[in-house]
Amino acid sequence: MAPRLDRAAAIRAGLEPELVAVLRSRFANEHERIPTLCQEAAAWVLGRRSIARVEPWDLVASLPRTDVPEGLRRTTGETLIQLVVQATRTLRLAAPFIDQSGLSFMAEALAAATARGVRLEILLPTRSTRADEALDDLTATIAAEGRSANFAVSRLREDAPWAHLKVLTSDSEAAYIGSANVTGAGIGGRNLELGVLVRGEPVIVVERVLDIYRGS
Repeated sequence: MAPRLDRAAAIRAGLEPELVAVLRSRFANEHERIPTLCQEAAAWVLGRRSIARVEPWDLVASLPRTDVPEGLRRTTGETLIQLVVQATRTLRLAAPFIDQSGLSFMAEALAAATARGVRLEILLPTRSTRADEALDDLTATIAAEGRSANFAVSRLREDAPWAHLKVLTSDSEAAYIGSANVTGAGIGGRNLELGVLVRGEPVIVVERVLDIYRGS
């Protein structure tokens, strides 16, 4: 955001000056988007990191970074991105509330997943205007950067109970289960959210729950 690129300052900050120059040229007139883009980039990096698995689950939370307590290693955004990035076969996402800000946070990662052959299904417990707009944007992103044939939107049957669950499963092997909706507030830390990242056989049971009232 500085008037001129300071290569030495970029290097001291651990940044590649050439990449900083690329971003400056692309977002020079969109300063208001830079903080959000930085958060998304950080989530990508943290989501790709490799950590030792000593338990079949990890605690996940959405909260301001300055309030992260000792022992909490995962935030919601980075966990969702990790699940999307590591998927090789399937991704299944269900949440009662979806908005453009929340879904756009994962849009490029989801599009990239469909491009490499991952089948993405979004299960909607309800139909809302905000979900419509968010899904339209995601559909356009996947059409431009991924494979539309690998993307589907499903809905629960009309006799289904109100589905308040928030779930993202990856390859039937790992899943986020928590309180965060796919909204900017839920993922970005404006809300206080708690959840878990689970692995192994319980994930298959989670998907069976999703299928109970899934429409044909």
